[in-house]
Amino acid sequence: MNANNVFTLNKIIKYLKELDADIICLQEILYNQFAILKQSLKLDGVFAANINKPTLMYGIATLSKNEILDKKHMLLKSKGEQRGFLHTNIFSKIYSVDVINTHLGLDKDERKEQLNQIVDYTNRLRKAKVICGDFNEKNIFINRFNDSAIYTNNQSIATFEKSNARIDYILVDKSLGIYKYKVDKINLSDHYPIITEIKLN
Repeated sequence: MNANNVFTLNKIIKYLKELDADIICLQEILYNQFAILKQSLKLDGVFAANINKPTLMYGIATLSKNEILDKKHMLLKSKGEQRGFLHTNIFSKIYSVDVINTHLGLDKDERKEQLNQIVDYTNRLRKAKVICGDFNEKNIFINRFNDSAIYTNNQSIATFEKSNARIDYILVDKSLGIYKYKVDKINLSDHYPIITEIKLN
């Protein structure tokens, strides 16, 4: 998300209200943007600052209609801009799921190491899991996860406008069902939102 002005942020709020998603994962977000979104959408939410300076709190955020029971922010080994992932456990009367929201680096070797860190971490989680975010790379594969785009035969649809590439993912634990996948080609950011409907047990 790159909503640096109030006008764009208001359009994003309107879009997310109409979308009415149970779980929303955002990357490239400032803390003040997160605070406005959380209040406007009336959702539970967690912000994780990959960059945490007195004048700049910038990172990733997860919002949920249901209660976020647990949260953990992990910084990833980074050559350039600091990257990280946010783990939230989201609980309702119907489901409990671990959500990993991440934004990987720009260097290929850096991304490989960062992805290994995420895989090692998720291997220790016992509940159903979803990994999502901006991976800055094509053809991501993680064992024991289904790529929701490939699973629904939508892998040819780009998620990043500038390079016309699919670098944003929702990877779903194979124990869960995937019903729908959509890339919403709207111009609220240089990345398009991706939406997946999942059966959570």
